[in-house]
Amino acid sequence: MVINNQQKILEVKDLKTYFFTENGIVKAVDGVDFEVYQGETLGLVGESGCGKSVTAFSIVKLLDYPGKTVDGQAFFKGEDLLKKSEKEMRKIRGKEISMIFQEPMTSLNPVFTIGFQITEALEVHYKMNKIKARERAIRLLEKVGIPIPGQRINEYSHQLSGGMRQRAMIAMALACDPVLLIADEPTTSLDVTIQAQILELMKSLLKQFNSSLIMITHDLGVIAEIADRIAVMYAGKIVEYTDTRSIFYSPLHPYTFGLLTSIPRLDMEIEKLESIPGAVPDPLHFPEGCKFHPRCTFATEKCRKQEPVLMEVEEKHLVRCWHFEKVKQEARKIAFTGRLTAGE
Repeated sequence: MVINNQQKILEVKDLKTYFFTENGIVKAVDGVDFEVYQGETLGLVGESGCGKSVTAFSIVKLLDYPGKTVDGQAFFKGEDLLKKSEKEMRKIRGKEISMIFQEPMTSLNPVFTIGFQITEALEVHYKMNKIKARERAIRLLEKVGIPIPGQRINEYSHQLSGGMRQRAMIAMALACDPVLLIADEPTTSLDVTIQAQILELMKSLLKQFNSSLIMITHDLGVIAEIADRIAVMYAGKIVEYTDTRSIFYSPLHPYTFGLLTSIPRLDMEIEKLESIPGAVPDPLHFPEGCKFHPRCTFATEKCRKQEPVLMEVEEKHLVRCWHFEKVKQEARKIAFTGRLTAGE
């Protein structure tokens, strides 16, 4: 999938990350493929436990035991990150690839000031002296919208509000002008108003820094606001992969279709919310065939016996489903434009 001849920053191929537990092997990420291009935002969407965060942590090699990446490649600027040593990865993390974590209160070190945590990366990666690093840290805090940055730089995480802590995390992530940002549910713990402010801030900063972003979330509203393309994940695999507008206007996978129909409509009186039947399968005992078939209203005997591959069925629109045509026909009956719309 090529995007307007943009430079490819990251290419993940057949990524497999398993957790080796006492009860058995959990295939948390099982053959994931995607690309990220210069200046674009890719959304990784799915329910909790689908493998979104594990995918991100695998790419930057931040997984702890019992998790292990057993196969695959992650080419960043042409070099496979998964083959790099820990020493080599430390030179990349924080400088060329940065992460924004879900809960800044647990990600920020409570015993160091915000300023110290920003300047540390500048001193390590750019060998800046303390005065220049502090000046840049103050400019970054100002850029992310933190008031009185000259004062805030000396404060600790517990002295900041939730929104300001997340802004400080963004400042830390952008300190070394990274090529790629990975944001793991960065707005989940924030109220709706602050969430909207953070999303607007991130969109603005991405343009200024010309950075690429992988946005990990379960919230389709967040994705509609910020993503250029979306990879929908379910049970460790990508089940649909295309541009954001196509996901919202013409979903082809039953899981994507189910997520969209569960969103309340703003143009209609709500009688009851739709839901996807059943529950996420036990990762130790995934069903045979298509992993979504126990919850799928389109499932047939073929789905129960044979797992579909991720195939390009329309231009730049990939789906893992035997009955995508039926899903497409059903989706046409529903005006998803009354729910969330993208690109408008």
